[in-house]
This record gives sequence, structure tokens and C-alpha cells, in this order.
Amino acid sequence: MRKRPDRLRGRFFIGSSLLWQLLKRGKSKSQSVAAEMVKWKEQTQEAGGSVSMVEKAYKLILFDLDDTLFDYSQSWESGMRLTIRRHALTAGLDEDEFFNRLKTYSDELWPDFTENRISLREYRHKRMEMAAADFGRLAKPEEMDDFQNMFMSSCFEVIAPVPDVEQCLSKLADRRQLGIVTNGPEDMAYTKLSRLGLSRLFPKEHVVISEVVGYHKPDRRIFSAALQLFDAAPEETLFVGDSWEADVAGSIEAGMDAVWINPRKLRPASGHVPLAVVERLVQLTDILA
Repeated sequence: MRKRPDRLRGRFFIGSSLLWQLLKRGKSKSQSVAAEMVKWKEQTQEAGGSVSMVEKAYKLILFDLDDTLFDYSQSWESGMRLTIRRHALTAGLDEDEFFNRLKTYSDELWPDFTENRISLREYRHKRMEMAAADFGRLAKPEEMDDFQNMFMSSCFEVIAPVPDVEQCLSKLADRRQLGIVTNGPEDMAYTKLSRLGLSRLFPKEHVVISEVVGYHKPDRRIFSAALQLFDAAPEETLFVGDSWEADVAGSIEAGMDAVWINPRKLRPASGHVPLAVVERLVQLTDILA
């Protein structure tokens, strides 16, 4: 794993006291990382520098999409619950019970999709088959396809622009290239960006989708594909995302710096050291010079 101190030039942003507290409560490896970070902060302050901003010039900023640029988890739940109430396949079933079963199977089967053991359609069908079977119902392929189409329409209905996010991204785009690296299906990514009003900042040629390239984060190859697309080196690239494993650890292993969006105050799952930890995307403009 890369060491952080000799990678940084100028001023170093710690992000918030959150990471310090989390790492200090962790195991010995995390405690060692926390001690190093405290030392770097003290050294920066002693040198008369600021701990609120980074002066490193990034050529490229790559973003995760879901739960980074917008609250997809809430959109997913709203769209799925609406579909459960409306669709004939789930008519008359307890909404909460079916949603919880479907969500459980979605989470359990997701690694099978991201590790290319099943296709996207198989993933969608399998989670639906398993949930329906728990309620004594047989889900036919055409019914599951129709359910998925209704879900996507319902999900898209609740996705709307987030003005402060658009303003933040527009400001960052003034001096840097912006791109997206997302795990998931091609049939939803572009529509999400359109609904968010972000297509002008992220045209299709600037969006790297795992289903298209064949690799899923944290696989180093999807990050390499993005760097090749933008003709950028990893050391001049910043990655921003909410998933510790896929976005933070994955991009750091690929040679990039990373910012962790962590509104739920989760604990780091490894000893990787992000450039910053923030709760909201809009805090990026407070970090980058």
C-alpha cells in the first residue's frame, strides 16, 4: 500500500475529526495509520500551513455515480416500493415484507454480478424469483422484465436535480476534467444523469460503466480504462466516492488520491488513507484550491 506523506505537496486537508476518531478506535493497523495522520497534521501546522485545503493540481476528477452525486439508495427504495404496490406480480403482498426480502436478495447477489458470475438480466431475475418464491408466487421471465421496466420508470420519477451539487461540479469543471466511473447497468446510468441535469458536465463519452467495460470497481482495470480515456496519469487524478472498498481503496490501489463521502459515519474497512473524508459532495470546493 502507498505511503501518503511523500505524495503530498503543499497543504494537506484532513477532512474532519471523524476519520481520526474512527481509526483510533480500530485495530492495531488502523491505530498506526491514525498516529501517522496525527503526526502529518501537526507537522503541517508547525510549518505554518493550513489543514483546510490542498494545493495539489489535479488534472482529472473522477466520480462515482450512485450515492455520490445523489441519494440513489432513497430513489431505489421509493421506486421499488411504488412498483411493488402497482405491479400485478406483487399485488396483494405486504409491501414492507416483500421489499425487505427483495433488498436482502439484491445485496446478496450483487457480488455475483460485479464479479461476472451472472449477467445483469440474470441478477435482476434471480432476486425477483427468490423474493416471489418466499411468498408462494412463481415469477415468469416476461413478468420480471415488466416489473423491472416499471421499477426503472418509477425510480427515475423521483430523481431530480440537486442545485448545490450542480453548482459545485460546475465550479470544479472550470479548471479540471470531470468523469464518472460507475458499477452498474448502462440502461440506467445515462438517464440518471439526465434526470439530475448533469449530462452537460458528464457527456456519454466521459462516463465509464462497468457493464460496458467488463470490469467492476475495485478492479484496477476499470480505473485504468478511465485514465486511458482521459489521457491522465493516476498521480494527477482524484477519485470521489461513497464506497470504501470500491471507490476509496480501489482508486488508491490504482495510484490515485481519493476523497471518501461518508455521511453515515462508517468505519474504514482497511488501512488505506484517503486524502479527505467529507459528509457531502459540495464540501469538495472547500478542499481543493
